[in-house]
Amino acid sequence: MLELMQQDPPGGTVIVKIIDPPSEIEGLADVLIGALGIAGAGVAIAVVAALLFAGLLFLYRLKFSDPFPSASGQRPGEESTGGHITR
Repeated sequence: MLELMQQDPPGGTVIVKIIDPPSEIEGLADVLIGALGIAGAGVAIAVVAALLFAGLLFLYRLKFSDPFPSASGQRPGEESTGGHITR
């Protein structure tokens, strides 16, 4: 038995590299970057939706112009030609 323990192990040496697990700070940084990414995506979607809505509204106003031209030409305090309610 003593003779077996004194023999060299077959195949040479084995090198083991121990890798440290990620610290909590690195994990927290990953979470914060992920949260900012999600918030950034939400903001980008909101901006695109707002630009799309504004563009559609602009095109709608160009096509249909003013639906009530007689009412928009009238200002408070000015005399109108018709449809004036008096007391």
